[in-house]
This record gives sequence, C-alpha cells and structure tokens, in this order.
Amino acid sequence: MHRRQSRKRPAHSRGFTLVEILVVIVIIATLAGMAILSLGSSGARVWTGEVQRLSALLQLVADRALIDKVHYGVVLKAESYRVVRFDPATMAWQDPDAALAGARATRFMMHEFPPNVRLEVIAEAELPVAESTEFAEEESDEAVDARPQFVALSSGEVLPVELAVYLVEDGDFARGATISYSSLYGLQLEWQADAF
Repeated sequence: MHRRQSRKRPAHSRGFTLVEILVVIVIIATLAGMAILSLGSSGARVWTGEVQRLSALLQLVADRALIDKVHYGVVLKAESYRVVRFDPATMAWQDPDAALAGARATRFMMHEFPPNVRLEVIAEAELPVAESTEFAEEESDEAVDARPQFVALSSGEVLPVELAVYLVEDGDFARGATISYSSLYGLQLEWQADAF
C-alpha cells in the first residue's frame, strides 16, 4: 500500500498576514512623507535662520555701541545688510575698523541673503540732516549709500526701526517675519502666518 504522505508546511514559512503587510506599508509611507516634508521645507529653514541671524546681529550692534561708546548702524537692503560705524572726525558713516577682534569682525561684515529671502524696511531710524548746504554738497553718493536704517547710539539708545523679512517661493511672498527694535521695547520678533 501506498502511503500518502501529507505535506505539512513548517510554521515559519506560512507567509505574511494582511495586518503585517499593512503595518509595513504604513511605516514606509510615513517615512516617505517625512522625507518629502524635510526636503520641501529647506527654504523655510534657511529663511528662519536668516531672520534669527539678523535679529541677533541687531542686538549685538546695540550692545557693542554701548560697550564701545561708538555709534553703530546697519545699512539694510533688499538682498543684503552690513554694519557701519559713525566717525565723528569726518561726520560720516564708514565701515567698521579692520582692527575689530576676530568673531566680531566676521559678524560685522556684509551679509547677502539667499535668493529666496528678501528684506523690506517698513520704518527706519530718522537721522538728523545737516542744515548747512556746504556739508550737503560734500556728501558723496557713497556716504548717502552708507546711511543706516538701524542706528544704535553710544548712549545705549536705539532709534526705532521696523523690518520685514520674507520667504519668496515661486516669485511670491510665502512667509514673513517682522523685526522691530526700539529703546523702549527692545527687540521684538513676530512670526507671521504661513500664507499672506
């Protein structure tokens, strides 16, 4: 007689259950979504870093003006900013001395924004203007270009200023932050909503 041998599969070779397959799909989809989000928001991370860097620089300039007993300012443009120093001998704003110590010298250098970050000056410091026509004629285009919108005086006073820093995506403003600084309220940073 022929014995019929039953073929029994071992327990470890049964395959995957539907629940196990679904769990793996959910895990893969979650990881893929996180990767897409992290890659997609790199522009937002850069913008956030630029806003924080500018805020920290304004605070540093205000502190250094009081410590160094020198008037400092920041010339702000849509695509860059740089620190300037008031020279009482020439009565003009100039680049800070090259003699500044290490880290401060690099922080006070001109900084250009990445292509997707733009700066707008909403309200700038009101500087006194010389009434003498002789002085006005002596001012060069470079001196006018060096006139700062943010000014920290050696007395510790900061002339009021308000700035907006925008993240530009597809030619339109995607996000914004407002930086305001005054002697009365200090530095204030307000993150605006994602959509305008």
